[in-house]
Amino acid sequence: MKKIKAFTLSELLVVIIISSIVVSLSFLALQNVQSQVRNIITTFEKQQEINRLERWLQQDLNQYACEYDEGRKALSLKNSKGEIEYLFGKEIIKRNQDSVVLTVTKLQFYLDGSTVEKGKIDAVEMNFANIYSQRQFFVYKRKDASFYLNQ
Repeated sequence: MKKIKAFTLSELLVVIIISSIVVSLSFLALQNVQSQVRNIITTFEKQQEINRLERWLQQDLNQYACEYDEGRKALSLKNSKGEIEYLFGKEIIKRNQDSVVLTVTKLQFYLDGSTVEKGKIDAVEMNFANIYSQRQFFVYKRKDASFYLNQ
């Protein structure tokens, strides 16, 4: 009788078991990569929220007269063209109809370098929770020489 060269049943079972282990490990690695990508996307979105808030404040501080009310936790900005109001909550900041979901740990307002709790302001300092890559920013009103000469 002629002997046929082929794999035995036990050899095929070993190959199937090893390949199933490799496939299951690759699925675990894929799930791990997907969760890391989700975390990166979430961090990036929060960073974009912080950048958007910083741009809004920078633009608004330089175009409007600013007053802060500690009791209402509201920053009112007014000029001849209109009015903007920021409301600062624990985990949300509202700007008129827009909102930004951020955890603010420190919110400080300044006027000519001194801290202010109520009234006119010319600078804002914000610190955020440690979960964000950018943990703080400082925004101020640009004043030219004529501002100081006219005082």
